[in-house]
Amino acid sequence: MVVGAGFASGREITDYFLLYGERWKTGIAVSGALFFVYTFAASYIIGRNSIKSYGEYLDTIMGKRLAMFTEYVSGIFFAAMFYAMLSATGAVAEEMLSMPYIYGVLIMAAASAVIITGGMKAMEYISIIIVPVLIAGICLIGAKSEPKIYIGGNGGSVVLSAVIYVSYNTITAAAIMVNEEKSSKANGIITGILCAAAMTVMGYMIGSTILSFDNAYKSELPFAAAANIKYGNMLLYGAVFIAAVLTTAVCNGSAAADFIVEKTGINKKIVVIALCAVSPVFSAVAFSDFVSKIYMLFGFIGVFQLLFTILYLFKRR
Repeated sequence: MVVGAGFASGREITDYFLLYGERWKTGIAVSGALFFVYTFAASYIIGRNSIKSYGEYLDTIMGKRLAMFTEYVSGIFFAAMFYAMLSATGAVAEEMLSMPYIYGVLIMAAASAVIITGGMKAMEYISIIIVPVLIAGICLIGAKSEPKIYIGGNGGSVVLSAVIYVSYNTITAAAIMVNEEKSSKANGIITGILCAAAMTVMGYMIGSTILSFDNAYKSELPFAAAANIKYGNMLLYGAVFIAAVLTTAVCNGSAAADFIVEKTGINKKIVVIALCAVSPVFSAVAFSDFVSKIYMLFGFIGVFQLLFTILYLFKRR
């Protein structure tokens, strides 16, 4: 299970759920149910067909033509996610540490480049430690938080917003799941329940904490801002959050680099250096814009992967 910066910062919860006023809890519940269905379906499909790669997974559920298009979209999305993580680090530097935004971007880009080119194995162990600590931090901060305001202002469908939110997350989820050693029906059910329950509970806690304060939702990092107001000093959570951003940046940066290498044959180290060298340009986009606009675009495309996964499951039953 990977907890990304968009979720842990509260930015995704704000943009995809809290903007719908009192209906935000319905959206969280719908997304939790969809996460369970997708995780179970994808795990079952991967195990039953002994799928070993993301491209093979796409071929299986939607055929080669659509799979090729989706794979290219996914490669671009991995790069977008990488730059979003650098943008998130810039926001942390600016809002939490009172440092120039660009310093955060450059430091994270340099750290990611070093790890991707020389020490990816260590990130697996770091993730195992960081994710439970981050979950515990979210639960501790969000405990006993009660919403005092409702943002409102968005008259659209919170259910559709939940579908878009889950859809862009499916792009990275399947890529991670195909690398797991065991995928079976039982494993899919257990993984689905755990992921859906964790994301739903944490989503409620993050949302309730943000809505406990008048202006927290206006921050680039709403949950961190609310936590800072609630406890006065959130450097410890900030440190864990940065570690989580690093793991997400490295995973997506490596996936983007692998995609480019596969399609062009260019040396991976050169690709990674190039991706990091242009980071000041692409990471100049505000983190909130990455989440609310760019993620949403990929979410509309990701709906196809979500639908084909579920349809394939029912066709083969």
